[in-house]
Amino acid sequence: MTRKKSAGLYIACVSIIAALVSLIAYMMNTKTNYYAKMGVDMSVVLCLVAGIALIVGRVVMGMKNETIVTDALTVCASVLLTVGLVMLLNARVNNLAAVFTFENSAANMADTTSCIIAIAAALIAMIISIISSFFDITKEA
Repeated sequence: MTRKKSAGLYIACVSIIAALVSLIAYMMNTKTNYYAKMGVDMSVVLCLVAGIALIVGRVVMGMKNETIVTDALTVCASVLLTVGLVMLLNARVNNLAAVFTFENSAANMADTTSCIIAIAAALIAMIISIISSFFDITKEA
């Protein structure tokens, strides 16, 4: 029997892309003038990288055959992306509040743009990862 690509493959790829955008935006944010003093929170980086790796593993394994392992990878990836999002929010929420209230300047707002992009992309990656868990990567043709 041959296997055909399913919608789950494309949804998982979108989730990977969104998680990569989040990771890149977060790393760019840690290099800005305002946020550089906070450094890089490795829990955010590790959760996002592990989530991406598990989704890639699910796609690779799903191309051959759908098993319970691919289902477990989907759940674990969604959990890691959720934890990464929460840790990112934890690392940046106080600074965002300060920028939006007391330290509101053009330079700080420019530095905050990459932070907001990172948070939005992580949220999108998490939601799409959860949605992709309802679809198979391939189906029998």
